[in-house]
Amino acid sequence: MGTARRIAKNAAVTFFGDNLLKVLSTVLVILIARYLGDVDYGKFTFALSFTGLFLVLMDLGTRILIVRDIIQNKDKAPKIVANVLLLKVVSTTVVYFLMLAIAYFLSYDHNTMVALAIAGAGLIFDSLAATVGSIFQAYERLEFGVMARITRILLRFAVTVPLLLMGVSFIWILVIYAVVHFINFVMVLAICYKKFVALNFDFDKNMIVSILKRSFPFWLSGIFVTVYFRIDITLMSKLAPTALAGVYSAVSRDAVIGWYSSAYNLLDAAAAIAGAVSAAILPVAVAYFRDSREKLMKLYSLAARYLVFIAVPTAVGTTLLADKIIVLLYKAEYANASLALQILIWTMVPLCINYMMGAMMIASHQEKKGVYVLMLNAVVNILLNLYLIPRYSLYGAAVATVLTEIFYFAGYYFIISRSVGHLDFVKMFVKPVVASAVMGLVIFKFMGGLPVVVAIIASMIIYGAAMFLMKALEEEDIALIRKIFIRKEI
Repeated sequence: MGTARRIAKNAAVTFFGDNLLKVLSTVLVILIARYLGDVDYGKFTFALSFTGLFLVLMDLGTRILIVRDIIQNKDKAPKIVANVLLLKVVSTTVVYFLMLAIAYFLSYDHNTMVALAIAGAGLIFDSLAATVGSIFQAYERLEFGVMARITRILLRFAVTVPLLLMGVSFIWILVIYAVVHFINFVMVLAICYKKFVALNFDFDKNMIVSILKRSFPFWLSGIFVTVYFRIDITLMSKLAPTALAGVYSAVSRDAVIGWYSSAYNLLDAAAAIAGAVSAAILPVAVAYFRDSREKLMKLYSLAARYLVFIAVPTAVGTTLLADKIIVLLYKAEYANASLALQILIWTMVPLCINYMMGAMMIASHQEKKGVYVLMLNAVVNILLNLYLIPRYSLYGAAVATVLTEIFYFAGYYFIISRSVGHLDFVKMFVKPVVASAVMGLVIFKFMGGLPVVVAIIASMIIYGAAMFLMKALEEEDIALIRKIFIRKEI
């Protein structure tokens, strides 16, 4: 299969598959939020967020390293994956009990400890499944990973929705999540054996030591990224004010976490496109760094530019329609999440470019330098949250997220501009900014009374028309699309 077709196939699989997954996941989370209410939903999301802080410790930074090593030597795939799996059995067990010990030290109540124990058990199997699933990305057969993840969310749907209708507590929803993680691990392992290779469980001490040494930068990077994305909810569980002048009064911190999580879920869903594209181009970027820096730069700039084409109007439209979106998707009790969403959605713009730079960082073997950026990023995020959350609650956490993502962008761009190349930001931003301004003006002036779904569809049409009139799709891009469809190389 030619390079262009391979990129197209993997991009299509990840784009449609992962975005279908994200849609299903978002719908399920919205249903959970609506049925549990803001307080219990806050407890539910705290359990997932707190345990998620420890998932990266279980991972040991091996997932990306497995992909890169197998791409370079597929004959060693059975032994590499098997040895890492043995290593992960030990790491997941140790980290699980460490997590429970820390939670006990932080004086969380009995129900919270039970929730953390259940959620953490599920993450053990999630970590093991991710290790085996790395082989799908290394062989550029992303459809198997997508299939496994979609099956996982469908299983969650099939069991969770009836339980919600029965009025069960959030603890039982966490039980379902854990059981489904186990089923997913078994399924991924079966696909690996049937479609790829039988794992070779021949313990190799030298290989494990080598993997641990080389994965250390990825592990540190993962720790810092995880702290950035998940520490806010943990800090809110201890620091968020129970009253905020002019906004809310006499509420539990669980409710505040529920509001924040409802807004963050929508940002996470919107950012799924960038994650899908980044995952699709990583194997090709690794090969291009070795064989053709010119092609690597072309891949990098085109992917980043088109993600910006999506990110800018998404941020503008969501800012103008946030209050209606929150009430439509959740309930009126989540209305305080609207301002948080208006702030958080602007993370989309730097985030899209950061996803691409992350792929370039790995492809160009700059992960050690990236660790320093991520370390500073995590420190900045913690300091911002420590200052802003006690004063501004969930809105302070939202501001901290946006500012940290901008800081992240600056650090990564400083490194990537020297190892891969500079992005043309004028070319990247001018047309989508102008088109988004036109769209935003129309929303503000004429769409205030329209149902939110109608307003969103109309906004997409207006933005698309403006981009078409400005000829945002250039001849080079059209030529690339033609090459993909007539099955020629880039």
